[in-house]
Amino acid sequence: MKRKILGFVLLLVALFGCSKQQERRHIVILPDVSGSIEPSALEQAFKAIDELSGSLRRGDKIAIIPILGDAEAEASGRIIRFEMPMNRQAYDSDLRDFRVKLRSALQQMEARADAHPGAKTDILGSIVLAGQEFQIDKKSRRLLIVLSDFIQEDRNTDFNAYHYFGGNTTVKSLGMHSAQSLENVQVYLGLLLSHEYAAMSDSRRKAIREFWTDYFKASGAQAKFFTDGTGMLSQYFRIEIP
Repeated sequence: MKRKILGFVLLLVALFGCSKQQERRHIVILPDVSGSIEPSALEQAFKAIDELSGSLRRGDKIAIIPILGDAEAEASGRIIRFEMPMNRQAYDSDLRDFRVKLRSALQQMEARADAHPGAKTDILGSIVLAGQEFQIDKKSRRLLIVLSDFIQEDRNTDFNAYHYFGGNTTVKSLGMHSAQSLENVQVYLGLLLSHEYAAMSDSRRKAIREFWTDYFKASGAQAKFFTDGTGMLSQYFRIEIP
């Protein structure tokens, strides 16, 4: 009798363990496809995104939004969105199909970026679009990945201009004014090599990093900056977003 009861309890434990689902994740990635990014760095960025997609679980969502010169005007029709299927098919064939489709979409985005690199870089506008992605799904664990040189350069703002960092007053007020609501979003800030960033002084680079730290803090997000933007991504994802 005791053995039967024990067996029944073990069965319940096994069933409960199998039914317990891992937390779903919603990942939005912003790769900088402007002409200032070194071609090798852009290639590494898309390779890192492709590798990260291999770590997605059933129910996870991913969106890739290229950082363009005018996010509001140019992003429509160029955003990649996929959701990992929940219902398993034989031999996980659905997951293989998913990864094939995502890889093909990434290759098309990279080829377009290589052929037509952007002249400007609207990072702030792209973050607005990322916020819209998160607004439609507030139940999942949310991660924003920005792969860029972090030099905002659109028709209204140019971080290359001296006055934006002449004491940081202007740039900080810009960040506070435009900060989006990204409450409880984890943010990975991955630096990509660019000729514009390489030409900057150490003090200007520091000011740019401080700007984005202040920006995301004001947005309610938790941001971390990584100099090796593509090299650290898989490790960060594995440890911070288990």
